[in-house]
Parts: sequence; C-alpha cells; structure tokens
Amino acid sequence: MFKCKTSAEVGGMGHSVKRKEDARFLHGKGNYVDDVKLPGMLTMVMVRSPYAYAKIKSINKEKALAIPGVLAVITGEDLAQYNLHWMPTLLSDTQMVLPTDTVMHQAQEVCAVIATDRYIAVDGAEAVDVQYEPMDAIVDPFKALDEGAPLLRPDKDGQKDNQIYHWERGDRGKTDEVIANADVVVKERIHLPRIHVASIETCGCVASYDKDTEKLVVYLTTQAPHAIRTIVALVAGHVGLSEEKIRIISPDIGGGFGGKVPVYPAYVVAIAATFLIGKPVKWIEDRSENLVNGFARDYHMDCELAATKDGKIQAFKVSTLADHGYTDSSANPSKYPTGMFSICTGSYDYEHAFAELDAVYTNKAPGGVAYRCSFRVTEAVHAIERMVDKLAAKIGKDPALIRLENFIKKDQFPYASPLG
Repeated sequence: MFKCKTSAEVGGMGHSVKRKEDARFLHGKGNYVDDVKLPGMLTMVMVRSPYAYAKIKSINKEKALAIPGVLAVITGEDLAQYNLHWMPTLLSDTQMVLPTDTVMHQAQEVCAVIATDRYIAVDGAEAVDVQYEPMDAIVDPFKALDEGAPLLRPDKDGQKDNQIYHWERGDRGKTDEVIANADVVVKERIHLPRIHVASIETCGCVASYDKDTEKLVVYLTTQAPHAIRTIVALVAGHVGLSEEKIRIISPDIGGGFGGKVPVYPAYVVAIAATFLIGKPVKWIEDRSENLVNGFARDYHMDCELAATKDGKIQAFKVSTLADHGYTDSSANPSKYPTGMFSICTGSYDYEHAFAELDAVYTNKAPGGVAYRCSFRVTEAVHAIERMVDKLAAKIGKDPALIRLENFIKKDQFPYASPLG
C-alpha cells in the first residue's frame, strides 16, 4: 500500500506555527471566571453613584436587607472598621475601595449587596437608598489647575492642588532657541480622548477564604496575577493575611489589552466579603459597568516641530496635560509614562527635543490604564507623526519623502535620540 512521506513540522523564525489552544474553545471547554462555581457561593452586585462629585449623606440598607436572599449590604463605613476602605493603586497612588463620605466620579462603587443569586442581588442593589449632596464636578483638566479650584484629594498628605506630578526631559532652552530661529514651525494642540478597552469578557472575580487553613484563593480576570497578589496582600495585611497565604488564579480571559491589569475596587470588596461572611463570593460586572470604569489616554498635547524650508527636522517640543481622573491607576514600569519620552522623538535624525508632562486629578473614573501599546507609546507616536504630516502639508512636500529624508540612517546605529 502506498504511503505518503511525512516530515517533522518546521518551526522558528520565518515559519508559521500551528495553533494549539483552539480545540477546547471550539468544543466549549474554555474556563472563564464566570464558569467557576464553588459550594455555597454567593453573588455580589455593586451600587454605583449617579453623580460625579457628591457628599454621601446617608445609606439606608433596610429595604434591601428585607428582600429574601439578600444577606448583607457592605458600605465604606463597614470596611473602615478593618481599615479596608482605601487601597494602593498599582503604581504610586491610593484609591477608595468604598467611599465613607464622598463620591469622586460617576459610577463609582458606593456599596455592595451580597445575595444568594444575581437576580436577588440586583433587586437588593436597586432597593438601597443612598442620599447624596451633589457638588460642582471638575471634568476639565485645565480648570483643575486653576487657582481656587476645589482640592479633590484632601486625603493625601501635603497635597495642595490637583496636580499629581510634573516630569520633563531634554534641553528646554536650546529647543526653544532652535524653534524660534527655524525657517518653518508647525504647531498643534492634539487631544487623544479617553478610550475604553471593552473586552469581550467583562471583569470579575470569585474570592474564597478558608478560615481553617487561613488561605485566600481568588479567581480573577487579570493579566497580572503576581502584581495583583502583592496589592491584595497589602490590603489583606490589615486583617492578618500575609502574601504567601494568597493565591491568585487567572483562568482563560476574553480579552485584556491592559484593561485587566489594574486592581478594581470590587475585587477587594469581594475579598472583604468572603472574610466577613465566610463563604465564596462572585462578582461579575455587566457591560454597562464595564464601560464606565477605567480609562486610557485623555492626553492634551501641545506640539511644536521646527524644520528647514526643505523639510529637514531640527527640533521637537511637546507639553502634555494628562487627565488621570480621581486617582492615578497607571500600570507603567515607573511612576512616569516613560514610553512618552522614549518614543515621542520618532525615528528621525535631529539634535534637539524637549518633553514635559503634567498629570492632574479630575472627577472622572480612574485614568492612565494601559491599553495596547502600553505606557503611552501610542500617544507619543501620534504626536510626532501628526506633526510630520503638518510639516509636509505646510511646505507642500510628499509626507513619505519627508520621512525618508529624515529617517535615521543605517550607519548611524547605535543611535541616541535627543531625549536619550
């Protein structure tokens, strides 16, 4: 009988590799957080603020607790008894788990309803009566820096205004001098608005604490289980739980792209609930919740590009105002958005550049969340390439040709950019 000759699969650079993960998904054998079912598991639903900035006058739980199947309504005051009402962000800031007196952005988590199933929990959430005293919200990052603007984060020691930080890189004086004397200068304020990841699978978790073993297991829609465990340990330390007793399990995830890196408050509330109640607690956000929490971008960039009349780039300057909402939830490898300063000079050969960035608080959902091309790379590329296009239009030259003439040449590598 004739046999076909077969050969081993060829792999490595330049060769395609067969996908190996598809079969179980095609057969419905994926394992997502919402597929996790533990004995005695309860469901959590969040009550969210309709206001962007408001004092909480009262939270009445009575009607919710009267609904059969509603077991608890957890507020910021409840968490404050265990010092669990605040938590660190992944980087250098702090954020509320649940507020005790003031809501800082629309759709902020105000309290949590725990029930025997999701339908009952939703009914309970609708029955919670929260009385608010609305205040004038700051949603314009430029106005947030105005003298006399209300201080949004009085909880932070030494905070006197709404500026989170200022960072700069390059030679401001020399860059300004080159721009002032250039044949051609193009300027533009570029706004990259807030965007949201909107993954196929929304965020969620199942938290389960075993009081006999004193161990916590959390099934979580996270891209960063190790970082999450560290943050959870910092919070859980208030109730005596150390990091080696915490296990974060990240099963299959229906999309991430950076939006599933942060620690969202509801994760910590679910963990607190399993401590307080003693049973596993599941929280899965619905799509509406998903679309109002956690944002990337929101950068206002003032750009200037200087060149000769023939289109030889000489200098680039960008001053950025970043609207980070009520807390800085960035997931950068450093406190500052390093990608902005590493990438914003582009692939072009010129000597002088200056970049600065100011981040501010506003009454918006936490900003700075990485989304694709993390750590501000996308904004940086957009800034320099938009300005190169403007230069081409101003001098009437093909933008592709301007790029070819200004690219760093092969024999110039290794090349140090103007910002190092």
